[in-house]
Amino acid sequence: MKAIYRRLKKRRGRAKILASAEVKLKGGLPAKLVFARDRHKKDWLPLISTDLELSNEDIVRIYGKRWDIEVFFKMAKQHLKLAKEIQCRDYDALVAHTSIVFMRYMFLAYQNRIETDNRTFGELFYACCQEVSDISFVEALYRIMTLAGNRLRALGKYCEKTATAFFDAIMQTALHCAGFVEKPKLGSNF
Repeated sequence: MKAIYRRLKKRRGRAKILASAEVKLKGGLPAKLVFARDRHKKDWLPLISTDLELSNEDIVRIYGKRWDIEVFFKMAKQHLKLAKEIQCRDYDALVAHTSIVFMRYMFLAYQNRIETDNRTFGELFYACCQEVSDISFVEALYRIMTLAGNRLRALGKYCEKTATAFFDAIMQTALHCAGFVEKPKLGSNF
């Protein structure tokens, strides 16, 4: 790998994919080597694919997904005792043990995500969350129905009693399902 990497022309700067080459494996099977930058070290990682149609970016993306699977199995075997905690030959017991180990992993992964992954673009995420929480579903439905009623009035030819009864029935059903007894308090934007 090092000899192949040395011969290739590398991309400059902070490129994630440093170089790639098509090679032949033992037995003559063609393959594609992609040298990606290692995020944790100042080094490179060789990735190999036998699908020559895949782009370099797709190979890196697929390996990223596969790496998550490898981390899962390492965690399940080494830390959650997938194969060491139980000694049985009964199929149902093995399935039960495996399910319990996988549930442990899911709890740990969920907790890790809650503590470390904000899925945010700075303050934009929090601003959008605040805006969404400012208006309830029932209030949004009420606004939409009022706008629809105003549009019908602007058209001119319709039966106002029928339209009002229709809109009121929809709102009453929505309010009843949401646990309200009366119309929601609307903000100043309405």
